[in-house]
Amino acid sequence: MDNSTQINQLVQPVRDDLLSGAAEVALRAITIYQTVMQSEPDPVKLKKLLTDTTLALIDAQPAMAPVFHLGNAVLLSVRSAETADQIKACCDEALTNFEKQLCESANVIADKVYELIPPGEVVFAYSFSSTVVSCLLNARAKGRFFRVACTEARPAFEGNKLASRLAKGGIEVMHTFDNAMGLLLPTCTAAFMGVDCVGRPGVVNKVGSWLLAIACKELGIPLYALTGTEKFVTDERLFEFERHERPAEEVWSDFPKGVRVLNRHFELIPFSHISGVVTEQGILKGNDIDSCVSKLEVHEALRLEPAGI
Repeated sequence: MDNSTQINQLVQPVRDDLLSGAAEVALRAITIYQTVMQSEPDPVKLKKLLTDTTLALIDAQPAMAPVFHLGNAVLLSVRSAETADQIKACCDEALTNFEKQLCESANVIADKVYELIPPGEVVFAYSFSSTVVSCLLNARAKGRFFRVACTEARPAFEGNKLASRLAKGGIEVMHTFDNAMGLLLPTCTAAFMGVDCVGRPGVVNKVGSWLLAIACKELGIPLYALTGTEKFVTDERLFEFERHERPAEEVWSDFPKGVRVLNRHFELIPFSHISGVVTEQGILKGNDIDSCVSKLEVHEALRLEPAGI
């Protein structure tokens, strides 16, 4: 089996995954790198293999910033390595550090979100995010009682996965279809959503998040986006989510001639529409993002032309 075929086979499940959150997908990508590292003894070819794997993973989920940052960390770590053993050691360290960062960030964020959940009230959660799930389950485990309202999050129905996870954790869930969001949202005192990437213009998340943000603003309900800083990206990388268009048949299997079905799963929500971005560094506003983004180092193989060029 040639390297290209191997990469395609390893990455295809990531490309087909419509239910997992960005952090979950990044954890799956770690196992792909671990597999790839064992397949090539030549250091030059191994570096190319890692680069090709990174590009394939980013292409599979261009909206999910942790996948990009994981690959970027791997390529930066092996840049100066000369032997295959050195490359593998550097790559292993990068993967371990990234996984540790994800876990530590999630724990800190969960503690911060605990204070944002009003006891005895109903909170709204949208789509599926492992960060949102861990935060809500953490609050319940600490003895805070509350209920969660959510919707299906079509067309992939990630909201069903969210509801199931929360119910198994002992949280009472009220679940409905997306168009009925207005029936549940007025009963809520706070709302939470995950994030796939964050940049200066705003946050990117599952389609439907913008409508949620507008509704929350109208009703005066605080809406918080929950994310670690591993999802912060530069302006040009932020809009990579626009490349993520899925097959029309996922929305309408037998649509007639003359109809064009749009099936994009991600959209941009401006900072003006949310109450704050809850990170391991605190609750950030739009003007806080610039200092985080300006420090990002991007490997040369992953650099894009600046937006508008």
